Amino acid sequence: MCDSVLKNMKTWLLDTTLREGELYKPLKLSVKTAVAKALLEVGLKRIELTLAYPPRTSPEDLKQLLSVINDYDGEPVIHCRACREDVESAGRYDSWGIAVYMALSKIHIQHKFGRDNYEEVIGKLIEAIELSKAMGFKYIRATVEDASRIYLEEGVHHLVKIIDSLKDVGATMVSVPDTSGLLTPSLSREFFTDLKKHTNAPLSAHFHNDYGYASANTIEAILAGADEAHVSILGLGDRNGIADLYEVAAVLTDTHRLDLGVKRDSLKNLYEYFSKLTGIRIPARHPLSEEARTVRAGVHQAMTTRAPEGYIPKMKLQYDFGSPRYEITPFISKRLVEKILEGYDINAEKAKQLTEIIGAEASKQDGKLSIERFRQILYEHGLNIPDERLEKYLGYTRAYFLLKIKDEHSIDSLIEQLARWKEVELIQRVSGDSDLLLMVKMNPGVEETIQKFRSALGNVLEKVSFLIIH
Repeated sequence: MCDSVLKNMKTWLLDTTLREGELYKPLKLSVKTAVAKALLEVGLKRIELTLAYPPRTSPEDLKQLLSVINDYDGEPVIHCRACREDVESAGRYDSWGIAVYMALSKIHIQHKFGRDNYEEVIGKLIEAIELSKAMGFKYIRATVEDASRIYLEEGVHHLVKIIDSLKDVGATMVSVPDTSGLLTPSLSREFFTDLKKHTNAPLSAHFHNDYGYASANTIEAILAGADEAHVSILGLGDRNGIADLYEVAAVLTDTHRLDLGVKRDSLKNLYEYFSKLTGIRIPARHPLSEEARTVRAGVHQAMTTRAPEGYIPKMKLQYDFGSPRYEITPFISKRLVEKILEGYDINAEKAKQLTEIIGAEASKQDGKLSIERFRQILYEHGLNIPDERLEKYLGYTRAYFLLKIKDEHSIDSLIEQLARWKEVELIQRVSGDSDLLLMVKMNPGVEETIQKFRSALGNVLEKVSFLIIH
């Protein structure tokens, strides 16, 4: 697609971390509120929430979340079943939009509803849309669950007939989800291109990640003209999730130069904050993990000390990482050793000798040398390297800290406080002799970190212990 067309495209990103994402891990209200604010602050205006189903879930919690989103001029969307009871319940809340869903593929009609009457099932979805319209929702999304299967098995014209009938009765958006993750990127582009040829209804993309294609499929759908696309932080959702907010927004911003209204330079902070609040670690293979900036191969290390964009995309360096980090393996580059020791009085032969010693020691240590052992080797050769330089190239020593909190103090408020500490990477509730497990970046060492905990948390901290990660 040409640049001029891309620049004129307008696709809304709808974040469903607080609806689809909660199918992966339900969150406390304090966490949901903090996540909602964080999403709004990075530009995610359209945020989806689940209808409250008392006594299982709390109407008061939903009201508070809606209040936060509305205060930020967001566009909250309540997701619910396509039935009168749910639509009437959703109408009691101050929500900009509603999303009603119904499965219309043959397999779902037969096995989910135990029926063979397609007209009866779609009639319920139409009734829910009409009621939503009568209740004054500004945004009414009709979700044709399992739409990709309908397309593959029954053809585009049958699916278009469904879409047009929903638009005609008041749907302002029709979602055509790939519920079972059946599509590939090329099929996803074909899917939306085909639909756009035959209907002018606004279409929403929602891809599941069963084969790992959800983010790529969503990008292809947007490039093919999808009017809205659903994402979540870390791609969290039912089974192995949906499209990942970062993977979609970063590629479309960096590569295709699309303005999605998202603050590109804030996504890394959003993910780190979310991870701390929820205890859900950013996976190693995720583009925002520490692994994504870590260079291990010697040849790659040599190159990235000169031109890091040779191995890491330039825009990722600009927005996410700043610079690569290096791991000390048996394959460590002499060029990297020279870079770390720049300004010290060593010649090429000495650098080569040190590189061989360090590489051999890394081999003895199961292929990875700790920062402390690296520092020690250099010190043994008369080189005292400051913490700041080691941090720049090698990152941090990490440790697990176990905190026992005094009974009278709120752990929820403490988690929110710790989530703002830069050196804290992960926070998880535990039970037994401790209340919280933290993964902490240490530079300088353990004693200084313990002292910080005691100084900042002395009035609530009963006990602290640690385990260093090698």
